[in-house]
Amino acid sequence: MSTLHKFSIRTPYPISQNQLSSNGTYLALPFTKSSIGVWSLQSWQSKPLELVAHKRRVSAIAFGFRHSPTLLCTAGSDYIIVWNVEKARTTHDTGQQIRGTIIGTNYDEPQYVAFNPDDNLVALCVENEVLILDAQKERLDMRLEGHTALVTCAEFCLHSPDTVVSASEDRTFKVWDIATQCLIYQSSIISASPFLCLAIDPYSQCVALGTTDGQVRMYDLSEGKGFRCLHHVDIAKHLRQQNRLKAEQKASTSSQGPATISSKPSWKKQEADHSVVDEEEDDDAAECGESILGLGFSSPKTAPKAGARGKGDHSNVPAFLLPDTSLVEELSDSTSHLMIGTPGALLQLNAASCMVEQYIDFQGPLQSDEHIDQEDVVLGVAGNYSFSSSPHDSQVTCLIGSLFHNSVHTLAIGCDASRKPDSDSAACKLSQMMEKSLDIITTESDGGSSNTLEISVIPNTPVAEKSLLRSELVPKSKAVGSTSKKSKSAGTKNVKAKDQPLTFKSKVSSSGYSETSRTKMFSPQTKQASSKKATISIQKSSSAPGISSLLKEYSVDSEPPKTLKTKLVVSEQGSPINSISFSDDGQSIACAMADKSAQILKMPLTGKGTAFSGHNGALNSATWSHHNQWLLTTSDDKTARIWTRGLADPVMTFDRVNNNFDSDKEKATTGDKSNALFGKEIKLGQFYYVDRFVLLMSANSLFMYKYHLDTKVDDIKRYQTNSRYKLVKQFQMEKAQQITAMSAINTFNSYIVLCAGSDKSIEALDMNVGKTAARIADVQSRAVHVIAQNQGSMYASHPSSSYDLFATSAVTDGIKVWDLRSNRCVKHLEGHLNRAHHCGLRFSPCGKYIATGAEDRSAYVYDLRGGTYIRKLSGHTEVVSDVTFHPLYPEIVTATLDGKLRLYSDR
Repeated sequence: MSTLHKFSIRTPYPISQNQLSSNGTYLALPFTKSSIGVWSLQSWQSKPLELVAHKRRVSAIAFGFRHSPTLLCTAGSDYIIVWNVEKARTTHDTGQQIRGTIIGTNYDEPQYVAFNPDDNLVALCVENEVLILDAQKERLDMRLEGHTALVTCAEFCLHSPDTVVSASEDRTFKVWDIATQCLIYQSSIISASPFLCLAIDPYSQCVALGTTDGQVRMYDLSEGKGFRCLHHVDIAKHLRQQNRLKAEQKASTSSQGPATISSKPSWKKQEADHSVVDEEEDDDAAECGESILGLGFSSPKTAPKAGARGKGDHSNVPAFLLPDTSLVEELSDSTSHLMIGTPGALLQLNAASCMVEQYIDFQGPLQSDEHIDQEDVVLGVAGNYSFSSSPHDSQVTCLIGSLFHNSVHTLAIGCDASRKPDSDSAACKLSQMMEKSLDIITTESDGGSSNTLEISVIPNTPVAEKSLLRSELVPKSKAVGSTSKKSKSAGTKNVKAKDQPLTFKSKVSSSGYSETSRTKMFSPQTKQASSKKATISIQKSSSAPGISSLLKEYSVDSEPPKTLKTKLVVSEQGSPINSISFSDDGQSIACAMADKSAQILKMPLTGKGTAFSGHNGALNSATWSHHNQWLLTTSDDKTARIWTRGLADPVMTFDRVNNNFDSDKEKATTGDKSNALFGKEIKLGQFYYVDRFVLLMSANSLFMYKYHLDTKVDDIKRYQTNSRYKLVKQFQMEKAQQITAMSAINTFNSYIVLCAGSDKSIEALDMNVGKTAARIADVQSRAVHVIAQNQGSMYASHPSSSYDLFATSAVTDGIKVWDLRSNRCVKHLEGHLNRAHHCGLRFSPCGKYIATGAEDRSAYVYDLRGGTYIRKLSGHTEVVSDVTFHPLYPEIVTATLDGKLRLYSDR
């Protein structure tokens, strides 16, 4: 998004303490000490329209919301005047005297003035009060009092014209309802620094507040949401990071004299290097400051619409004929941006993801318009801001009042520049450094330009000839025929006969002493017809999904779960449940317990199920295979095991890194250095590529195995297994000491595996080529502890682009939703309490909701199309450690650290 310096206007005095105003068409500034000039942004070089009526200095100026007619309010300590701009221009052209409407007189010097959406009321901030003036009846309507310090700003809500939000230097904000003449909400003391500015988003119904310590907080103004805090963004921290990047760039480009070879330890050298950077950083911070001087929302590409997404005006068109729109496009198109003005820089923040998308440094040259002789302009230090959106296009007009000069600069943000930005400019270099900080891997095209490498969860290329995904472990088949007979006859002379069991059979039959006596000797078949029918009937496995359930579909338009249906105590001793997961058919749920066992419970939850015990440590995860017959468990005992229904012992155990080919030989007991045991706990494991591979996560490595399972049980050699596995490849994250989370899709063939590291980064591994396809640095403020992908279920499908959404969660940093194709955060969800425990999260099968556990003994359900949670499932007796959605019904199951499950439904 480009930024142009359009023009600068001289003012009669420094107006850093005055309120500026623009509506995208006109610009109003002090023209003399007591008059106001109105310029047209299209023809700013023409003589302005001068409005003369005040006798004292004008301190606040504001345009109305409507463009026909365009109203302008000017406020001073003598008069409060409302002007009709179009009428004033007509009067000026005819040579008559321009007159405005005086709606108030003899007030103290106003700090701020604002119109309501209908332009018939004016909010005036004077000292500790907010005055509501009627512009039509020319009188004072009401007085809003209660703040204990200077009221810095007040605005009307666009979605509710009778609601006024005021912010004060007493570090609180208040919400008033002037229709009922009452106070709706009064905040506590939020910050140690006073509020300077506020802005209201007309589309998401939230208010943004800025403080002098560089913090921006956004609160929900929707009815019934409790005015909860949606986001808290530390702009001061981002400014310090940018100053550090500038200092490092300056140090790398400038000549530093002769090279220094030091024998000091690394920690001493780093301290010396950072001291220089910190000195320069402190100088910049002291010069410019970190206060939030101005805030303003820009309109999104398309306003959010209620109802079904992606349908538009095609309500009667079949679903398969609709365009391939998904939640990704809806999130990107309906996102507004928050413009943040500081003394030394201007930032553009994505209001949904809280990611800084553009940074404009005022200390460097800024590209100017072609109409100005000066090619680049340095703005210096800003004193105040004003933002407005143009009614004709998507560009944002930004007015910046200089702190030390008698001038106002006008910037056009988001416009199509007539010429490309200079690649050598400081703003361009800083933007490039921000892109490099994301560590997005790029590829050079034939033309020499750098393009982001496109990756997708759904494969768009065939499997490579030498791909890892073609690996397969085929068991050795026994030789049959004459060759085997010859080998047997040849070896009988020299080889002794091995010890054989007494029965010479693989199975030992029971003696029959415990059986009851057979009293019924003969039973004639009298119903032959019914017996024939019985032989024809299809025998259905208890674990396999029925044909009727396969024909069902998940209700995409269903509401999120809210009603408690079932409570179940899994562990009577209160052993924590670390992880839960539904089988793909939704008929069973697996629980990874801290008491070294895995529990399989049948649906509906009645307590009936199966317990698998054999691990020597707490279980970390329990995941299902795609055909719902195998269960993979990982444990702190440095092993992973595969279980199958009907068998008490595991089918296969992963205890060595390379393979288990020597598991039954003496070599395994003596210790093979080339095939060592796992050195760390196996934190997570899952089936991959439709059960063809197994992925295990341990320490700083991701292991990919091919395997073969043999479920046959020999009563004589029951501790010997014919199941085998072999390492295909071991992946390690480049800069991380430990892999903290991993995710891959097993319901269909996908090349992408996501890994999060302790260095706060995420790597997307392309298993088709066996390399890292993309890397995102600084994903969250702390290391990611869980990754969830939007993979639907076997009863629900989505457009192809929806599968590229994935969510991450970190302690104290909420949930972030990412688009894999662009490596960008598209949503930041905050509101649940997560300060210490690694609480799980899941996408719903419909893809519209995200559920997560929390430490306040509740589970939260977020709507991706909104900015806050819509369900709080409370009533738990301990921390909610994990959540999971039913693949067929709109139900959610929560697990707690005291060994209990709860099932919630939408009915």
